[in-house]
Amino acid sequence: RNKGYEVVEADNGETAIEAFTQHTGLIDLIITDVVMPGMNGPKMVKALEEQAPDRMKDIKVIFISGYAEDAFIDTYGPSREFNFLPKPFTLKQLAAKVKEVVDGTALSTDSQDS
Repeated sequence: RNKGYEVVEADNGETAIEAFTQHTGLIDLIITDVVMPGMNGPKMVKALEEQAPDRMKDIKVIFISGYAEDAFIDTYGPSREFNFLPKPFTLKQLAAKVKEVVDGTALSTDSQDS
């Protein structure tokens, strides 16, 4: 918020889907933890893609996790592009990652290229 972004918050995957459905404005970016109570981040993103494919096609996603990126690739799928921010991170690092992803200057990870 202090960088000028409008933020819609949710405390878990199920609440995030509900917030996404109720929010009528444009969403540019979803930031989600990989591991959450109930529905995890990758499952939540997949559910949103299935529920609203047209709306999700232009929305970028940053996954955050305390696990290594390689372990996340095994969970999320090797052929899907994603942006990843490892924990721990500072507010400055988060803001920089958000700016990179929203501006389109971030290099998404596609493990087929790795």
